[in-house]
Amino acid sequence: MRNHKQESRVPKQWFIKAEEDLGSAEILFRENGPADTICFLCQQAVEKYLKGYLILKRKKFGKIHDLAALLAVCGEIDKEFLDWYKETEKLTSYYIETRYPPDVPVSYTKEEAKEALKLAEEILEFVKKKI
Repeated sequence: MRNHKQESRVPKQWFIKAEEDLGSAEILFRENGPADTICFLCQQAVEKYLKGYLILKRKKFGKIHDLAALLAVCGEIDKEFLDWYKETEKLTSYYIETRYPPDVPVSYTKEEAKEALKLAEEILEFVKKKI
């Protein structure tokens, strides 16, 4: 059985992992790394931040990677989360499309990676303000 002190650290661990994913994506971008990996890490950062927020708010969610679905659960707590629906749909596509070779498009562009970084940074900042 977890004690209260352990429970309060769980969301923080999700936020730390999310920041690591975003930081890794930023490094790869600067070093001209693979755009598909950058896009995937951006999706992961947002997923982990949304899950951390939900854990912090003690809101249950299933085993999901669809950011729009996670956003809908966050929207039950705060309707402003729903304003990010379009952006999270785009980032969710990077989770599916970048995971396995048959699904990987020929390649994502540097511009798409830049946009994924921008979206992830904006969403993380939004969630931080809600914490």
